[in-house]
Amino acid sequence: MKTTDRPLDWGNLLFLVLSPVLAIICGVLYTWKQGFHAEQLALFLIMYVATGISITGGYHRLFAHASYTSNVFMRLFYLIFGACAMQNSALHWAADHRLHHRFTDTDKDPYNAKRGFWWSHMAWVFYKSPADRDFSIVNDLKRDRWVAWQHANNVKIALVVGFGIPFLIGIPFGCPFGMMLWGGLIRVVFVHHATFLINSAAHVWGRQPFSRSDSSRDSTWLAFFTYGEGFHNFHHRFPSDYRNGVRWYQWDPTKWLVAGLASIKATSDLHRVPDHLILRARMEVEALDAEKHLQSMPDHVGHPIRERMASARLQLEKALHQWGESMAHYRDAKKNKWPNRAEVLQACRVKINNYESHLTEARQTWRIALEHLYGHSITGLNS
Repeated sequence: MKTTDRPLDWGNLLFLVLSPVLAIICGVLYTWKQGFHAEQLALFLIMYVATGISITGGYHRLFAHASYTSNVFMRLFYLIFGACAMQNSALHWAADHRLHHRFTDTDKDPYNAKRGFWWSHMAWVFYKSPADRDFSIVNDLKRDRWVAWQHANNVKIALVVGFGIPFLIGIPFGCPFGMMLWGGLIRVVFVHHATFLINSAAHVWGRQPFSRSDSSRDSTWLAFFTYGEGFHNFHHRFPSDYRNGVRWYQWDPTKWLVAGLASIKATSDLHRVPDHLILRARMEVEALDAEKHLQSMPDHVGHPIRERMASARLQLEKALHQWGESMAHYRDAKKNKWPNRAEVLQACRVKINNYESHLTEARQTWRIALEHLYGHSITGLNS
């Protein structure tokens, strides 16, 4: 859909243009006249984290992708503080985001990155989106009474909790307007643009280790500012996974929060994409890069290397399939209460160990084939 086919949303346009201007002017004038105090910074950080994590953990991974489930207390936390982020209701946000995933980089994508950085960053919000008229893509959320309640009261919640409570907190400190300014307006602007960077910068800069089918990219520095959302290429390849940073050490506070809450039963049914599918995705990308490199080589040089790589890939595909099947069988055996369950589990563990050895060997063969192609030591699937 072209921009001219979508009417302007004057409320969004004025708020997104004026809020940063007001935040800068009011922030400078207030600090000049009244000074800046530690309690204002503390409230800013608390509200920044509460609203930001409600977008990433709530709006995004829980409501838009259903990558896990949560109890009613966490859902309400996400819905209340998500409203305070002033990025529309969870219902509307999830509808836009599901359209983005279904039609990535096309005219049906509300924040199509192919239309440029400015459009995907915030200009798309200046116009009414398809979700303004049709919520059929989020029928599951429409049936959720708390999501429906937040949708109907989104602005009221944002004003009362996002601005009114900081004002009240500031009264005992003698700076209600300062607390409302830093805990409300300035905080909203920071959260807005941190979120917007995932729609824009994460489709321009970074690596694509899991997929080349769209413009999404992984960026560690973006992940640092967005509670792990910067690992965007992995997310687009596996949107149902509750993790964005798939490695344990990758900066993804949202996944750590969700996993931590699972230990106290506040979250459950955490969906993790099987490791063999992640490894296969990485191999497919490496194979694409290898083929591009091979095409630049003379046929008499490239042909034997191509054959060697095809053999290595076939070996790795087989090992991944066997390992994946054995892991799935093991998980099924753990869930069932068969009379011979202990024996079945032991047999599964033996198979898994055997197939893991095959997989290690196949990954090494693949790495060596890539090294032979590029002529130097590379990390490949061992990273």
